[in-house]
Amino acid sequence: MADPRYAGLTLLVASLASCLHAETGEEIANRLCADCHGEYGRSETRDIPSIGGFSEYAIIDLLDTYRHGLRKARTVTLDDGSENDMQQVVDALSADEIEAVAFYYSGQEWHPHPQPFDAELARRGAAIHSRKCGKCHPKGGSVPDADHALLAGQWRDYLARELRNFTSGERRMADKMKKKFDTLSEADKDALLELYVSAGKY
Repeated sequence: MADPRYAGLTLLVASLASCLHAETGEEIANRLCADCHGEYGRSETRDIPSIGGFSEYAIIDLLDTYRHGLRKARTVTLDDGSENDMQQVVDALSADEIEAVAFYYSGQEWHPHPQPFDAELARRGAAIHSRKCGKCHPKGGSVPDADHALLAGQWRDYLARELRNFTSGERRMADKMKKKFDTLSEADKDALLELYVSAGKY
């Protein structure tokens, strides 16, 4: 029978051992995220977003949208033929692990994806963005410290799908965003898309 005098010491040793073997944010990212979001969070798949360079808060907030059922996860088929989705990933992470992986991605550099765009539409999009979106997404959605997803230079296919999801209501928005989004015409959204794809190089 274990000596009760040492029960506290045993728990302490077990706790320390657990901490020593805890995965780093980089290890978690490589195990659970890199297959879809790419090395260092730079996606090579046009309908999956790059996330390396987002702020720590932005990553946590995005993961929370899945955790709280505010965003529907899309099934992705991996190179080995297996399937995964963001809901499974989030469900597999503890709060501490989410913080660790968010901290890791926040330390990466954001690299806009060079893509063709319509410069005239991008200039129109810049004016719309300034009026409707710039308060929360400054400088065309290129500022990590704004604590939102980076838009400037994100993949076109991903952005276009999310705009459609916002329009249909499949992806929910904060009330203040919805009030402004609902005033946008389809032509306005097309122009905003060109702005973001241009990464401000129009």
